[in-house]
Amino acid sequence: MTARVLCGAAGTALTAVLLAGCGGAAKVDNATVVSKTDLQKQAKEKLQAAAKKKAKSVVCEDGIEGTVGATQKCVLTGTDGKKWAVTATVTAVKDGKATIDFKTAKDPIQ
Repeated sequence: MTARVLCGAAGTALTAVLLAGCGGAAKVDNATVVSKTDLQKQAKEKLQAAAKKKAKSVVCEDGIEGTVGATQKCVLTGTDGKKWAVTATVTAVKDGKATIDFKTAKDPIQ
């Protein structure tokens, strides 16, 4: 998977990224789907980079279609055990790459 960061740096705490969006470009295969595994990996990498702090995991419901506007729900678990809802949205597709924006909920999942 080829990726590039599209978002600015967030604060130093993982929760700081929860108010910011973060994106990257993932190579879309012939089936025009970014796999669940690749989506989870990219989400974790981008959210950790923006927060400058490690996350325990990111789990997505499924992969995401390489179509502008396609969305997928994920859950980020911090090292403190708190869980945050994350929405992955395809914002552009060009030359076989889908640009995906990751947005987190304002508050943790209760």
